[in-house]
Amino acid sequence: MKRLRASEGPTLDCSNGLPLAGTGNAAPAGLVRSDSPVSAEDRELIRSCLRGDRRAYRALLARYQDPIFGYCQRMIKDPGQAEDIAQEALVRTLTRLESYDERYSFSAWVFKIATNLCIDHLRKAKRIAYSLDQEIEGKDGSFRREVASDTADPDEQALANEQLRLLDAAVVALPEHYRAILLLRHREDLSYEEIARILGLPIGTVKIRIHRAREQIKRRLDRDELL
Repeated sequence: MKRLRASEGPTLDCSNGLPLAGTGNAAPAGLVRSDSPVSAEDRELIRSCLRGDRRAYRALLARYQDPIFGYCQRMIKDPGQAEDIAQEALVRTLTRLESYDERYSFSAWVFKIATNLCIDHLRKAKRIAYSLDQEIEGKDGSFRREVASDTADPDEQALANEQLRLLDAAVVALPEHYRAILLLRHREDLSYEEIARILGLPIGTVKIRIHRAREQIKRRLDRDELL
């Protein structure tokens, strides 16, 4: 899937709220969680953006574009649609910075925007589509990586591929509210509190839905005798 680059987007004019053009550093593979609602780096970038600093817009886009693209790809199977949704999420992030409250996690705020767009799309399309990408849910309730090495036995590689295929089918069968919550927890490594804020749910409901989603996946995989 084509990645949105700062240099490919339209220019962000701080007076009219349009998206920004320019180049930026490669985005990190993921965002590091901390006890602070917003990292010092994000805080400075946000404040600079609000002052009209174009370089800050480029840096903020570069920091979040890969995590948001990856998230949307796992929520939406169609690459083109996932790209459109990710771009819309990034544009909304950049153009709504004034509404962000620094008392809360900035990354959770960004993922909330993306989550709402993904769920809206899935509900309209009447389909469920996302992948946990090489994560197998174990009987202990945790997700573990099951990737065969380049030197793996062909039979082992074939089994690993089949496990991934069936896992994807199990996740595709989940309702979108289970799918989103599982992805935010196990792929984006967000806390229960952050997920609750993103989805507007009590923490207890978040925990229950994660447990139920795991159980649904496990039952389906157990049925196929893969675990």
